[in-house]
Amino acid sequence: MFAVEVLIDDEMFQRAKLKADDLGLLKNSILGGKGNLAGFLGEEMFLKTFPGSFSENTYQHDINYLGTKIEIKTVQTTVFPSLEFNCHVAAYNAKQRADRYVFARVLKSYELGWLMGWMDVNDFKDLSRKAYKGDRDGDFVFPIDCFNLRYRELEPFYELLETT
Repeated sequence: MFAVEVLIDDEMFQRAKLKADDLGLLKNSILGGKGNLAGFLGEEMFLKTFPGSFSENTYQHDINYLGTKIEIKTVQTTVFPSLEFNCHVAAYNAKQRADRYVFARVLKSYELGWLMGWMDVNDFKDLSRKAYKGDRDGDFVFPIDCFNLRYRELEPFYELLETT
């Protein structure tokens, strides 16, 4: 697997928790704001893994990495990831102006996470498949309209380092 496993330390957790508490409830939040902490932990994992990156935390993108605008898309999980799982961009977020998406997973215990891969936003738009609210992928039921790729279709992180 080309995912990067990241141990979440207490400092990362505390920074993410402060941001999540400050953010509150976002319009169209799938989890009613309960995913904010996981989202900010995804950002913390990227910041820890990629020196030179820094948080910009705008609606359009989360992180600046060597001049590249990165939007982190994080999901909570109870299981170790598979390359056959989907990564998603909500249809209502598909107009964010970022250069690249980075996809992450965080255990619901908040002790461990994975940076699963990345893709240029325009490439993701060209390659992704649309799923509609209520569509099924095995046992998974899509809670909203979104665009999807399998993790195996993403670019591995050593390529992000080489192309930035």
